[in-house]
Amino acid sequence: MTVTEPDADYHGKTLEELAQDWQKILQAEVERINRLFSHKVLLQRIWQALQISIGLLLGSVVLWLLRRTLIRKHTALQVRHQEHIAAVKQDVVKRSEVETSTTIHTIETSEKKTEPDTIADGRSHFLEMIQHQFSLKRQLGIYSLLTLLLFWAFILMWYIGIVVIMFRVPYLMRWWTEAVARPLALLIVWFFITLVIRIGKTLIDRLTDVWITHPSLPLSETQRIALRAATVSGALKGLITFVFITLGILQSLNIFNMPTSSILAGGAVIGIAISLGSQGLIKDLVNGCLILMEDQFAVGDVIEIGDKSGLVENLNLRVTQLRNDEGKLITIPNSNITNVSNLTRLWSRVDFSIVVAYENDPKQVLEILKQVCKQLYSEVEWRDRLLESPQVLGIDDLSHMGMLVRVWIKTAPMEQWSVGREFRLRVRQAFEANNIQIDAN
Repeated sequence: MTVTEPDADYHGKTLEELAQDWQKILQAEVERINRLFSHKVLLQRIWQALQISIGLLLGSVVLWLLRRTLIRKHTALQVRHQEHIAAVKQDVVKRSEVETSTTIHTIETSEKKTEPDTIADGRSHFLEMIQHQFSLKRQLGIYSLLTLLLFWAFILMWYIGIVVIMFRVPYLMRWWTEAVARPLALLIVWFFITLVIRIGKTLIDRLTDVWITHPSLPLSETQRIALRAATVSGALKGLITFVFITLGILQSLNIFNMPTSSILAGGAVIGIAISLGSQGLIKDLVNGCLILMEDQFAVGDVIEIGDKSGLVENLNLRVTQLRNDEGKLITIPNSNITNVSNLTRLWSRVDFSIVVAYENDPKQVLEILKQVCKQLYSEVEWRDRLLESPQVLGIDDLSHMGMLVRVWIKTAPMEQWSVGREFRLRVRQAFEANNIQIDAN
């Protein structure tokens, strides 16, 4: 090395003093290197690195056993969660039957008191089961979080072990600073990304729980929201995951000093090209979000979309799948859904109309229909399907064919067809028994 006058002026020393100081520094560094690469120290450092490696392997085995235990418990709890969901659905059906029987038996004494109380008890029991289901979901979330923390503990343990080995072994010291800088920054970025995603999903589950268990909602709406909450929460979780993973990728590129602005500009151009080529898909997603937010229909509803109708078997952000009367599965892109007729929203109705001949006594015809309605409403088998007593509206039209008589029957969702068939059968039998002519010929 050469000591120059500018060096001496910069350090405020003479050339001889600066040269002696640098000589001491170089001599100390040479002695340190000689000690590090001596046979004794080298064997000692290698033995320490071997001990650290054995410790890492043992720690990995312990973490693997813990993770395996958590996964086993998580799987068992997930099976319980699925069984409980099925139990909730079955209990809703059984409880509605029990409530109906109780209401019929007490209708003569205190009908107006017991029926609201029974409905309140049913809602309370349903909410208790939903709360238990949420408790299972929270336990599943805790197990998932613990599994994630074990994964990151494994990564952090190996990272620290490798860095310590590189710091201790002389032949690996040249890469020690590189191992500390960028890899550590990457680990911190992705740890916080996964943690934020997990917290976001937990918050979505909590908000969904509050949405479903809102005290002002009736039991039917609570059950309906419970069916569509999974679709909404799943879409929100997917959106959060996509957004934060994108942010993590951009931050990772920044760590490696890659120009993210040009990548974003290129990505924007590619995104515009993709959006122009997939406008239908974007329309599907947008319309799917509107369907879910506005609650136009949900899984389990019977709807009509144009000339297509059927039971909604599947609903996501892109398509709606219907099962029609013939058993055909009809898939309709959400962008094609403009007008929807929901046949089972909250309640349904049988619009019964029949033309009777002018020779019949109108009052007798109406009285017979009222008797049929009263008999149907009083039977336990049909009482749970009727939301209120059927209404005989009267004579709705007079024509050359005869008198048009109309009856409205308000039913539970999806029960209008079975109730309508039974009511038509009983009307036919009652008319025949009382010699009521259906047509004028």
